Order: sequence, then structure tokens, then C-alpha cells
Amino acid sequence: MGYDPGIPAGDLNFHSTGSVGPISPLWVVFLPAFGGLLVGIITSFFCSEAQGGGTDSLIYAFHFNEGKIQTKVPFYKALATILTLGSGGSGGKEGPTAQIGAGFGSSLAGFLGAGARARRTLMLAGTAGGLGAIFRAPLGGAITAVEMVYQEDIESDSLVPCILSSVTAYLTYTSIAGSGSIFSVQVYSLNDYRHIPLYIVLGLLCYVVGYFFVKVYHLVQDIFSKLPLPNFLKPAFGGLLVGCIALLFPEVLGSGFGLIQRMINGEVLESTSFGFSGPFFLLAVALFKVFSTSLTVGSGSSGGLLGPSFAIGGMLGAFVGSMAQVLFPELNIIIFPFLLVGMGSFFAGVARAPIAGMIMVCDMIGSYELLPPLMIVSVIAVVLSHRTSIYRNQIKNRFLSPSHHWDMNQDIMDRIRITDHFSEFRKYAMVSEHLSLTQLQSNAPGIQASDFILLGTGDEYKGIVSLRKNRILPEFEADLKNLITCGEIVQDVPSVCTNDTLGKALRILLEYDVDKLAIVEDGKCLGYLRYIDLFNAYQNEVKNKQRKSA
Repeated sequence: MGYDPGIPAGDLNFHSTGSVGPISPLWVVFLPAFGGLLVGIITSFFCSEAQGGGTDSLIYAFHFNEGKIQTKVPFYKALATILTLGSGGSGGKEGPTAQIGAGFGSSLAGFLGAGARARRTLMLAGTAGGLGAIFRAPLGGAITAVEMVYQEDIESDSLVPCILSSVTAYLTYTSIAGSGSIFSVQVYSLNDYRHIPLYIVLGLLCYVVGYFFVKVYHLVQDIFSKLPLPNFLKPAFGGLLVGCIALLFPEVLGSGFGLIQRMINGEVLESTSFGFSGPFFLLAVALFKVFSTSLTVGSGSSGGLLGPSFAIGGMLGAFVGSMAQVLFPELNIIIFPFLLVGMGSFFAGVARAPIAGMIMVCDMIGSYELLPPLMIVSVIAVVLSHRTSIYRNQIKNRFLSPSHHWDMNQDIMDRIRITDHFSEFRKYAMVSEHLSLTQLQSNAPGIQASDFILLGTGDEYKGIVSLRKNRILPEFEADLKNLITCGEIVQDVPSVCTNDTLGKALRILLEYDVDKLAIVEDGKCLGYLRYIDLFNAYQNEVKNKQRKSA
């Protein structure tokens, strides 16, 4: 069998031209399996983080691992991706490139001794650099990096570093590989309002197939995680199944970008195996691409989901455009605009990244003429798919992310009253003003506290004693053992009542640098709240609001 996978115009410098000559069907079946076996050995015995798409792993590192990615990951991820894609696996190079860039950013942060917040920023900047270079999309790479970590938010704190990184990587890459966009596209703009209903249909189709893709991919992941095979054999088994699909539809191999360029050039794709063409062949390729990508990446091979998502969406767009040509010849439909709009819409829906999908496609074709239909179709796909995402580690918004546990919206805090969430208060770290400082120091480890609420003889609130600020050194303990009482070193910290807001309580904690706040009602101290108590109440309030608005 012979097959021409095509080459994106922007990648001509890195490819030999021409068709893949006749090859034995056995190669088609077993080459992806052999590549999967090599990848399985790498991910099972050398670097488990190198398996899968890459994007989900970096999202996990951002939210749950302080942006830490092991230094070895970029090397092994690159090697595993080369083996997967070189052997015909159905995946993209963009997700792995994003993880490789993120790994470099994380390693740089470790070298500089940066904290968790700076490490996360450098990690996303590395991601943006990788995407901006490989897609030749300086703005799209930056937007994708800050948008893909959330379902309904963006990591705005990292936007400027991501833009700088993406532009720098883009300029460096194009100085070596040559300028120009990934796809070569003729000038086109939407100037016929009669096409808009067709784009709406495309948005609905992208949602349906996108939902199907997400479910199939997650199902394949779950099946392979429970499959009674050694882990290093699972990618090989997935590759074998992909090879079987490729016997019927070799178009599913690779990222699919070459097919996209061929259709942009006006070629009519024809089945290599069955010799038929037309709209339903394009739909069949899109659906089988869903299965081949799910089997490749879901089984543990190293390939991205970003590229195949664009390819599937492009096929769906070409299907709608081709059907419109047949059904409505008077509209003078051109297929490639539907193809490109489908790319952005499908990715926006499955990745919950509407802005990134639009901007990325515009950057990839070097024109923003298609932005209006991209906006229409992407919004439809995203709104309908608001409960699903291809990335399992995405978090709904920054308020629910562990990376922003200490960020709280002050407006919300000022609307929440203490009595709304608390009826009882902590009392463990409450001591008498007559207690000696030495005794307090000896009791502190058992109570596990450094700041204490000080009470008078009638349980009235006196202030706070902080062992972080007042402590008798061991060499002076014998001389000062009982000379200093807690009442003599008390810090005058305002209290709050149950009707006060969490915002007021938080401002007092921050202003006076204490970790506890006394709750006083009718002159009597009822107990205290800690910073973490305020945070938990805030989180519960946000979750309740989101649940009601869902």
C-alpha cells in the first residue's frame, strides 16, 4: 500500500517530499507496536512522567506539585515522542513540546533557587515558548499556556512572562527554520451572512464529536490502567491496535497536519484502502482519528492531543463544507475556511480553551480574517461542553487551585460574616495572663501553637502573646524562669465579634502579623479563629456559589 501523508507548508524544510512508497501491510500494523514497545521500556524503567500527552502532566505539576518537574523529563519526553511519532503513532508533537518547555522552565527555577510562585511562572513560560515555536504562534502559544491550566479562568499573573518567552522562542526558531506560518492559506474573509448558519452547525458537530472524543480517550486510559499486562507492554498493545486501524485508514497516522495542508491546497482526499472520497470519507477519518489518538496516547505512548484535536476538527469542518457544497451549490462554498474554523472550535471545546483555540489558528495561518467565524463556532462548542475536558487535571478556576490557596477575593471576604460559617470556636491556645513565659514555652509543643490568646481573671480578652516574637533563650532560662509573665509581653491585637466579616478578620491578621484572632462577644472571649479557618470558610462560600450557578 502507498500513502501520501502530506507536509504542512511551514515544515517543508524538515521533511523530504513525495509519497511513502508501497510498503507491506505488516509494517503498517507492527511498526506502531514496535515504537510503543520502545516507549514502554522508557516510561516503565527510566521516566514514568514521559508517558501520555504531556499537557495533563504539566497541568498537574502546576496545581499540585509547585511547578516541579524532574530535570530528566525533557530528555526522556523528547526521546519517547520521537519514537512514538516516528513509528506512526497517532499523536502530536505540541503537547510533548509544551511539557519539555515546562521542564526547562522548572529546571531553571530550581537552578535560580526560585520559590513556588516563580517556579510556576517559569514553567508556564517554558510551555509558551515551546508552543510558540513549534506552532509558529507567538501570541497563541502564550494564550494557550495561561488558559489550559483552568476550565473557566486564565493564569493572568503569568501572561507577560509567557508572551516574552513565546515571542523569543518564535523568533529564535524562525531564524533557523525560516519565517512563515505553519499552513499556507489563500486570502479569505467572511462576507456572506448566509454562511453563518453553516458555521453554527459546525459548532454543534464539534461539540458532539468533541464530547465523544473526551469520553473515548478517558475510557481508553481507564481500560489500559487496569489491563493485566506489564506496563512496558501496554503502549505496544495500543500501537498494535492503531496499526490495525491504519490498515483501513492510514490517514489516522501521525498528527494529521499534512492532510490539513493537502485539503487547504484544494486536494480531494481519497481513501487509500477503499478508493472512495467525499464528505463521509472525511467524517470517517475524523472518527477513526478519535480512536487512534485515544489508543496511542491513552495506552501510554508519548504524543500530544493538541495536534490531533486540530486535525479532527479540521476534518469535521471539511465535512460540513463539503456537504454544504453538495446541498447548497448556490452559496459558492469554499471548503478550507470551514476546515480551519473547525480546527479552532474542536480544540476550544475539548480543551476548554476558547481564546487559545481562536488565536492559535489565526497564528498558524498568518491571518486574522477568520476570527469572526472562529469566535462564533468556538463559543458554541465551549458553552455546550462546559462539563467535559480532555485534560483531567484542569481545575475550574484559580480560586479552587492549590497554587492560589492563599489568594482570596477581598470583595467576597467582605460579604461573608463570621456567624455565617462558625458557631463554635477553637480554645486550645488560650492561656492566663499570669502564666510565666517559661511555662508557656514548655507547653507550646504539646499545643502545637506559637501564638496564644491571653485571658484575664474573668476570661476577658487581653491580647496575644507570640512566641515567634518573645522567647527566653536557653542560656537565660535559669535566671528568668518565673520573672516574666505572659501579661507583661502581651501584644495589643484587636478582636472581632461574630457579626464581623472575614475580610475584617483577615486584615487584622495581616496587619498585626499573628496567626490567631480572638472572637469576643459581650466582653467574653468565645475562642479564636486561625488563618486556615478563614480560608476554608472562603473556599466553602466560593464552592457554594459555583454550585448554585451551575
